[in-house]
Amino acid sequence: MSDAARDHPHRSADGEIRWTVDAVRVARNEVRFRQVNEAIDAGRPAQGTRHGFVCECGRLGCTTVIAVPEDEYQAIRRDFRRFVVAPGHQHPVDEVVADRGEYVIVLKNGVGADVARQDQSRMQEDAG
Repeated sequence: MSDAARDHPHRSADGEIRWTVDAVRVARNEVRFRQVNEAIDAGRPAQGTRHGFVCECGRLGCTTVIAVPEDEYQAIRRDFRRFVVAPGHQHPVDEVVADRGEYVIVLKNGVGADVARQDQSRMQEDAG
């Protein structure tokens, strides 16, 4: 199996979603990238300007930095299932919520949403 097929959930020829064994690992990578972005964001003064964020695609080795307006990043983060990724970095099972040209907002479903929900719960427990 190629790295691309192993790293991402995919749709089969009949349109069915096929989860690979690595789907959970990819989802965890996405959450880790989001945690990096949240830490970066927490250290910045709120200015309403564009800031560089790490692509939250979950691909191993992705180091793409995307410029996202601060207020939009905060709006994206209000839903634990939403992630910001570089154009073309969305997974076949992601639902594209908005394509802003320089970045894409995706909604995680299935395993990706489950992992994001677990991380969100953990973060709320840590904060409370």
